[in-house]
Amino acid sequence: MARTNGRTIRHEGESVSMTENIATACLNVVIYVDNVVVGRGLEAVLDLLPSVGSVRHCTTLRAAESAVAGGDVDVLVVTSAEGAAASELTAALPRTKVLMLLDEMEASGSSFGGAAVADGFVIQQDVTAPDLGEALNRMMLGEMPMPARVGRELLARAGSPVPSGSVRPAVLTPRENETLALLAEGLSNKQIARRLSISDHGAKRLVTSVMLKLGAPNRTAAVVIAIRQGMIPAA
Repeated sequence: MARTNGRTIRHEGESVSMTENIATACLNVVIYVDNVVVGRGLEAVLDLLPSVGSVRHCTTLRAAESAVAGGDVDVLVVTSAEGAAASELTAALPRTKVLMLLDEMEASGSSFGGAAVADGFVIQQDVTAPDLGEALNRMMLGEMPMPARVGRELLARAGSPVPSGSVRPAVLTPRENETLALLAEGLSNKQIARRLSISDHGAKRLVTSVMLKLGAPNRTAAVVIAIRQGMIPAA
């Protein structure tokens, strides 16, 4: 067990404890990354963030299952290699956010799996404490942090729309259609609020409504579903 800056970091097989120095920290983070170097590096960066209370790094699926079993996990951090498993791990944890760490090559062209389960993305080579902290904060606010190049890649991979009539597209209000188009641009709730001249709460309500009508678990999935149903163009 490692202790840094008054915070306890837990490795596999060790218990978690938090000191009084982090009484204001509230996020419990589990890292499921089988690459030890990458995982430990993430631990070190997360330990610098005052909003993070505990961190556990798991290198195996069994350890990750044990870590999330209690349900008290705010954020699960994975790479694309663990993306598919992340869906299973969080299936019964609706409040747990998934942050996907992408390699620079993956974000710019190579395939990466499990993208639909992610609530946010960061590029591994670009990870800094401030950027990671901002990504976590935005996810907890219901927004989706996503580098522009990742957004473009996801849109490109959504594929051609399904044939007309094979799937009945969701029926959205004009305001919800505007919101969907802005989601496809990668805008945050605050940015959507400004573009539509409404409150942040109103933007959040519209985004939630769009996701519910599309049956999407997150913003990325909402855009992908909409593209496949021909509701918005893929490019």
